[in-house]
Amino acid sequence: MFYGKRAKDEEVEVILLETEIYSCMDNACIGWMRKDFVTDDLLCPMCGNEMATEIRELPKI
Repeated sequence: MFYGKRAKDEEVEVILLETEIYSCMDNACIGWMRKDFVTDDLLCPMCGNEMATEIRELPKI
């Protein structure tokens, strides 16, 4: 039998960084995006409402 478990040495470390994001101002919508990927019109891609800036700890990309 073969089990595909990774050894402890091979585990990938996730680095979290404080990242500026834009999140939807509508309480019913959960849309958000990183500042690097936001569109020029600053509208939510899910519902079309305005977005506001926030800071979140997100994985490094």
